[in-house]
Amino acid sequence: MWRGEPTLIRDEDSILGKKWVSIYEKEVDFSPAHFEQAMLNIIKQPNINSPVILRTDILKENMYDPKEGNTTFVSKLINSVPDIAVGTGNLENPLLHRDLMDVEIRQFSLDDELKLQIRREVVRRIIPRNPFRDYIINQTCLVMKSEDNLSTLIVYIPHVKTEEELPYYLPPVYGVGILHYNNKVSIHYLTFPNSNWQQEKQSIGAMDISGRPMRTALRLLETATKHSTGVKLGYEKRVNHDLVISKVDFQNRYIYLKSKYSSQLVSNWCESTDPKKHVFEDLAIAAFLIEYWKLKKFEIGSFEFRDMGCGNGLLVYILIMEGYRGQGIDARARKSWDMYPEKVRMNLLEKIIVPGILLKPHPSLAKIAPEIKDNGRQFAQTADDQVNYYTASSLLHSSKVCTTEEFPKNTFLIGNHSDELTCWMPLLEFPFLVIPCCSHTLSGIRFRYPPRKIPCLTGIRASPQSSTYGSLVDHVEDIAILNGWQIEKEMLRIPSTRNAAIMSCAKIKSFQDEPSDISQLRVLDIIAMEGGAEGWVENSLNLMKGAPRNH
Repeated sequence: MWRGEPTLIRDEDSILGKKWVSIYEKEVDFSPAHFEQAMLNIIKQPNINSPVILRTDILKENMYDPKEGNTTFVSKLINSVPDIAVGTGNLENPLLHRDLMDVEIRQFSLDDELKLQIRREVVRRIIPRNPFRDYIINQTCLVMKSEDNLSTLIVYIPHVKTEEELPYYLPPVYGVGILHYNNKVSIHYLTFPNSNWQQEKQSIGAMDISGRPMRTALRLLETATKHSTGVKLGYEKRVNHDLVISKVDFQNRYIYLKSKYSSQLVSNWCESTDPKKHVFEDLAIAAFLIEYWKLKKFEIGSFEFRDMGCGNGLLVYILIMEGYRGQGIDARARKSWDMYPEKVRMNLLEKIIVPGILLKPHPSLAKIAPEIKDNGRQFAQTADDQVNYYTASSLLHSSKVCTTEEFPKNTFLIGNHSDELTCWMPLLEFPFLVIPCCSHTLSGIRFRYPPRKIPCLTGIRASPQSSTYGSLVDHVEDIAILNGWQIEKEMLRIPSTRNAAIMSCAKIKSFQDEPSDISQLRVLDIIAMEGGAEGWVENSLNLMKGAPRNH
């Protein structure tokens, strides 16, 4: 537990030396080891301290261990500029950065009272969320400890020469020290080495406590104590990101897309929904898809995508504008479709989606009677107190129905919060990415799936993941596995709690190159295991009569 509230200590001399200024301190009851572990994590994730920061790239790291010896790490990124604005040619908004080739460890003065020794030196590159507005810089991070390990100091020194070169997201000082000593954590600011340090100390001491530099110091203190307490209590991160696509590749692509599209899309938004949520979410999904396709060697022009239940068409717009070929399909057109250029509008299709397997004859019948092309069923649509009937044959040939039978073989399916289609995505026999949203059965009705059953020593028990959403994600994955897909999963970095993505580009070896009738029989078996799909066609037909959903 935290022992007290932060205390302003600007009037006290800093224990770190005469060129340092004490700012805040707080009593704590976690150990220096807890503090060090938490701060090492924050060094790797500075976005914890500031929403302006996107990430950091560790360029080099030197570790000095009296017992284990010394080790050094040097990143391949050390001599390169972040690959963010590839292909923009955007001279009006150039990428902002300062001295990125300067990776020398920064030095500073320190009082000998604590007898601290450097145990770790890190040079990191801070990437802001908008590097066309805020500067990318390198920064030295030092971990210093006393010989008895009872005192730990973290020091941050940006690689700039003057205060004027500091980016907005850092306090206007040469360095920041965060000290754990004598059951207290304290924040200290370091004056610039070539400045009149006495005058600069007076300037820092006179800062308004409501001003940004003082608020930054307070936030650094609160974050350090909060995360150190979490380490002491055994907190473990519940969600692991970046298992399929590296954070660097994804975020670089996202920054590029955001700088290229976000402003115009937010300004011209014509739906009733929140433009910022939808724009930034779909930009992030587009960034992930593009990097995923790049990883899997899906070259532009070599395949097409289909966004199943595309809603406002935003994702389709971004992908087409980035050079990819594809279409978005939804039961009802949206107002936003009209704001896109012609090459996008012509690829947004107002159709209902009915999997062809629900309209075609059983594979065994089709094999012995190939002239039979449909299953002979009739389906009813209720609209305005009137009942209309459609045959399987008429739906197979209707321009208002998408059966997926017409898709090219080199199609990649996207299920971006596709509601009723979620559990269908792994059954449509194309590579896919699906982001489960609302929980529905294959018949289209809402259904809460129970937790996945897993074997244990005493038999079978429910999975610890028992939330409705977690159970849905598990269920979609299980359907995909039953249909032979090699599954990958990722928790996407999008502004939504529905952020799990399940994807696959290939079947496992024993399912590859099998006859199509065998594949169809297996899909029919899975549909039967799921309780059937009775009602899907009728529900799809009825989607055409109402207003579209707001997504």
